[in-house]
Amino acid sequence: MQRRVQRHRLILGGVAGLALLGGALALAWPRPPAEGSADVTFARDMSAHHAQAVEMSVTMVKRAADPAVKLLAQDILLTQQAQIGQMQGWLMAWGRPLAGTEAPLAGMDRTGMGLATPQQVQELAYLPVGVAERQYLQVMRRHHQGGVAMARLALRDLNRPEVRAFAGRVVTAQTSEIGAIDALLARRGVRPPTPTTAPKDEATATPMDGMTHE
Repeated sequence: MQRRVQRHRLILGGVAGLALLGGALALAWPRPPAEGSADVTFARDMSAHHAQAVEMSVTMVKRAADPAVKLLAQDILLTQQAQIGQMQGWLMAWGRPLAGTEAPLAGMDRTGMGLATPQQVQELAYLPVGVAERQYLQVMRRHHQGGVAMARLALRDLNRPEVRAFAGRVVTAQTSEIGAIDALLARRGVRPPTPTTAPKDEATATPMDGMTHE
């Protein structure tokens, strides 16, 4: 009888210990971000932004004659497709739908984010290859600048450490790729626009004034 009482005490003590441990973990583990939070919005918006880069890069992986352009397109395709999967994985882990009630990037200045027009995306499939390569580089340069600006803007409000780290990597990686794109454009005799001379739709790296939610 005494052994049974001791065993019951041990079991009850173990259950109580597990309950305390679970409570402590619940307090320490951050809650999933709420619908409409900066983290959820960023994951959806950046996924949509990446999706256009992937679409254009798929075309150029198939069409580019310049090995350097083909390699750049392949790198953007693989990297940004993987990042879309990562961001969608976060949304599923947080219990949030992949799409919100609003369309991605709703209320934002698409030109300011460096997004290509539907016509520019379609033209990559049928323009002469050399012309398509140059257009891809110019459009992707603006696209990367918009992605960098989006990530920098989001860093002001993001709370989740993994999302903040991701946004920081976007800034670093895409800024580096802009340099590579500039070198490829220089080989074609194309000078990238500068902040002082570029028209507004060139979406330079610094001014992204229109890139805010309405």
